Amino acid sequence: MTYVFSDIHGFWDVYIDFINAVNFSDKDVLYIVGDVIDRGSEGIKILQDVMTRKNVFLIKGNHEYMILPALNELLYSNKFSQNEIIRAELTITPIGQEDTLRDFCKLSRKDQLDIIYYLHSLPLYQNIIVNSQEYLLVHAGLPDFDEVMDMDFYTEEELLFGPHDFSISHFNNTKVIVGHQPTRFISGAEPDEIFKSGDSIGIDCGLGFGGKLGILCLETGEELYL
Repeated sequence: MTYVFSDIHGFWDVYIDFINAVNFSDKDVLYIVGDVIDRGSEGIKILQDVMTRKNVFLIKGNHEYMILPALNELLYSNKFSQNEIIRAELTITPIGQEDTLRDFCKLSRKDQLDIIYYLHSLPLYQNIIVNSQEYLLVHAGLPDFDEVMDMDFYTEEELLFGPHDFSISHFNNTKVIVGHQPTRFISGAEPDEIFKSGDSIGIDCGLGFGGKLGILCLETGEELYL
């Protein structure tokens, strides 16, 4: 089966609940549409697990993008300067990243380099086909969409921060799956439930804000909430 969710935000227990709930195996595929880190306390643990699995694919989210400069600083810091770097990050852009940064500091240099390389390599979007249905997976969506615009014309920031327009149709045969904006903040959506509108599917069900993790099975259309 092919599963999609987004914005798990460091909630390791929920991640493991998903693995157990669907009996996730090597025959299954999981796409995470951004933001495995921050807000929750075990984002690094989830990230490292994802990195070991050949059938789990992460699309870059704004949290993966925003944390990279700090990780690069921490990589070349010593124990005496790490607290200063983390304190500055929390003051300038507080996005629930303290546990992520402190856990990164505990890793070996090799593991730190592996994470930085992996985050840099993440795609901004992913096109997939399941049961003859085409999907575009992108973290924040397609702002200011124009039907003649190729994906390469979007900037990194646009695809990572949106906002996505749920009120229009984007493509003839492709469904657009996005995270980033919890459905409780989308007009017309049921709070903390997967939201479908036209060819758009919003799957951030607000786990990082006290909501749920919403999982969509693409073969069956089944929705699972944890």
